[in-house]
Amino acid sequence: MRFEAVNHLKGPCYPLPIDNIDTDQIIPARFLHRSRKEGFKGLLFHDFLQQQAQNTAPDLQWVHAEIDVPKMLLAGENFGCGSSREHAVWALLDNGFKVVVAKSFGDIFYGNATNNGLLLIRLTDPWPVVLQSLAQNLSVQVKLDEQTLTTADDHVYDFAMDDFFKNMLLNGAQEIDMTLRLGEKIAAFEQTQAQRFPWLQQPKARI
Repeated sequence: MRFEAVNHLKGPCYPLPIDNIDTDQIIPARFLHRSRKEGFKGLLFHDFLQQQAQNTAPDLQWVHAEIDVPKMLLAGENFGCGSSREHAVWALLDNGFKVVVAKSFGDIFYGNATNNGLLLIRLTDPWPVVLQSLAQNLSVQVKLDEQTLTTADDHVYDFAMDDFFKNMLLNGAQEIDMTLRLGEKIAAFEQTQAQRFPWLQQPKARI
């Protein structure tokens, strides 16, 4: 296993429903020299939070708060757009976030998240209804095996997920681990190919 398996999670879902939050806002580029071992605790949304505080003075202490249950983030549209830095996912994980709920995600960010054990949930319900519902119910429960998100007032939201990515999260396995699990089938295929097409095994050298 490369990360802790993800399935049933329950915890607070904090609202930051702002569209187009990019990976540089999630973790500024000047922190990318840090190793995975050093981590990014306390650096999540570093510059972004300072800018938001100057403009609106919201209470954003929850971003770096340490609690005993998984933290979840309610974002907006196109969360995680921008550069392909995997550090953005690490920063969320290192600060206690296990789930991000949003209207949509950056494609590369989505792949990086799945490969590191961060569950991303796209909700297809009307987005204003989702925002209002989750804002009124801070604590939510996520069941990946059932693909449901349930609020404190028992409103259930269904979400879709690719089966391959779902199995990765449920098994705590990265893409390479999922491939290695097919080792016997791969070996059998190679043996069959060698018997059917022997000339492909030792191609003639080009002159």
